[in-house]
Amino acid sequence: MSLMWSYTCSVGIEAMDDQHAALMDALNEVLAALAHGAEQQTITTCMRRLVTLAEQHFASEERLMEQHGYPELAGHRMEHRALLERLYEWQGRRPAAGYLTSWLENLRGWFHNHTEGADREYGPWLHGRGVR
Repeated sequence: MSLMWSYTCSVGIEAMDDQHAALMDALNEVLAALAHGAEQQTITTCMRRLVTLAEQHFASEERLMEQHGYPELAGHRMEHRALLERLYEWQGRRPAAGYLTSWLENLRGWFHNHTEGADREYGPWLHGRGVR
């Protein structure tokens, strides 16, 4: 059930690609902890790391877009806020066994849809403004 880095995850901006890889690793830690029945303290620690990395990445990505006048920033920011709200809600909780699969798939799906969709759109746009 873990996420694997692939070319489709790359936005072509080195700093953002590195941050996406770190987020993927953190998400995989949460997935592994839940799948292996880790204790609540371990799950909470993994979730805290994921939330912190997501907050830092989203702020960094949005700042980069803002600096270069990216026209889709508002929509992108809304996607980030929606995920953060879900992460805040889930932080410190252990999903019920029947809910675990949909919880994991929701996170995996959001990550893939966002990085391979909205994030891939800003890469070429920023490249056109000299950002690498």
